[in-house]
Amino acid sequence: MEEPGLNADPANTPNNSFRPSFDPAGPVDAHARPKVDYLTENDVMKLVAGAKHSRNPERDQLLIFMLFRHGYRESEAIMARRDWVDLEKAVIWVERLKRGMSRYHPLAGDELRRVRKFLRSRNDDLPWLFVSERYQPLSPRSVRRIVSDAARNAKLRHVHPHMLRHSCGFHLRERGHDIRMIQEYLGHASITSTQLYTRLSAKAFDGLWR
Repeated sequence: MEEPGLNADPANTPNNSFRPSFDPAGPVDAHARPKVDYLTENDVMKLVAGAKHSRNPERDQLLIFMLFRHGYRESEAIMARRDWVDLEKAVIWVERLKRGMSRYHPLAGDELRRVRKFLRSRNDDLPWLFVSERYQPLSPRSVRRIVSDAARNAKLRHVHPHMLRHSCGFHLRERGHDIRMIQEYLGHASITSTQLYTRLSAKAFDGLWR
């Protein structure tokens, strides 16, 4: 293939999504507590389940899952193409914007099964991975609506697509992954944008008092 140019009751679970926004391009106070919108992995899975009864559940659940799993910006998800998916090698080409680093990402486990099922359900030859009911690429407005409708069904407040990108970075750091690897995975042109997740996570200090 040529390289082109995620059962709990939502009402009884604390909602981690209501946080003031963080602007990665703005000034950072090294002494201030970082404030950023992100979801726990459990909340992400409730969000995915919240799209179960949409008009196009297989598409919408996969879209939300991939926004999280690959840290997509909504515009990057919109531009994703079917021929960027290699099911035999279980990888997808992730094209980054904003001068980011594009690269292949693995497709594994539940995500790979979701992608296979979704592609088998398609009855068109359109090049885009996610298409609208009018057989056009999804618009940014459509992506925001899909996420907000799923959030409402899951009883999660103030959820937007970019929150899933932040959730990806935070989750990877909580799993103990190196900050440089997270930078490459999210396609950040500068390590400064990625360092936010180090400040949000206490994972680096695990074991200090054992």
